[in-house]
Amino acid sequence: MEVTNSVRERTIAENSLVTLLQGLHGEVTTVDLRDETTARGRVVNVDAFMNIRLESVLYRDRRGRISQLADLFVTGRNVRYVHIPDHIDIVETIQKRLEKIRRVRNHVDQGGGKKEYLKKKN
Repeated sequence: MEVTNSVRERTIAENSLVTLLQGLHGEVTTVDLRDETTARGRVVNVDAFMNIRLESVLYRDRRGRISQLADLFVTGRNVRYVHIPDHIDIVETIQKRLEKIRRVRNHVDQGGGKKEYLKKKN
C-alpha cells in the first residue's frame, strides 16, 4: 500500500473518508457505479479523487450480462457505492492509513524529502 505522493492528494485523503477506500488495497470488493453497473475485483489503487483501479474483475452491466476483465479503472465521479468487506475494521483501517500519511509528513519535517508547505514571501 503506497502513500500518495503529491501534497494536495495527501491533504485531501487526510481530510476525507477516501482513506478508508485506500485501506482496502489488496482486498476484493464490489463497486456500484452510477450507470447501474457493478464491478467486483481486487483493489489495486485508490487515489485522493476516489479513482479506483481493480484487477481480476467481474463486471455486470445494466442488463445483468457478466464480463470478466483483467483490469478496470473507474473514475471517482462514476462511483455510487463501495462495499466494505465485513472483515474490515473501519476505524482501524482509517487510523493505519492516517499514520502512513503522517509518517510521510513527519519524514519531510525531519529534513528528508521536499518541504510540504512553501513559506510566504514578505
